[in-house]
Amino acid sequence: MKDIEKFSAFMEGYVAFLEEMAQGEGEKYAALLSYEAKRVDRVVSRQQAMNMRLSQLEEQREREQEEAGLGGLSFQEILARLDKTEQGRLPELFPRFSRAVEEIKYFNGKSMAFAKEGLQMTGMKDGPAAPYPPAGRIRPEGAQGASLFEAKI
Repeated sequence: MKDIEKFSAFMEGYVAFLEEMAQGEGEKYAALLSYEAKRVDRVVSRQQAMNMRLSQLEEQREREQEEAGLGGLSFQEILARLDKTEQGRLPELFPRFSRAVEEIKYFNGKSMAFAKEGLQMTGMKDGPAAPYPPAGRIRPEGAQGASLFEAKI
């Protein structure tokens, strides 16, 4: 029972984080639409940090779920396995979890499509090219002036 309570407490924090991340994805999309480079840079940096935290939290969720004796089960299977007194707040947390994940996917997809379209409009169909090849020293066509990157890297 204690491990299930621990899992439930962990899930409350994880769901709150996912909801914050979903909001951040919405902000990232709004920043892309604004064409404000500093704003885009700020929210993208924040989202990168959140992605790293997400990876850690997901690993911890798997451990907590395993310790609670619920390893490998879906949320629906967890609820079916637990009696009502053991479920606690899980029945309300699981839909919030799913909703936050769907929002993250939605806004991330919109952001990716917008960025890809922007790259295509600039003529970069496959994304930006590296400023120099792995061997170094060769400058891209049309590059002018001295560059710190002219040295072999």
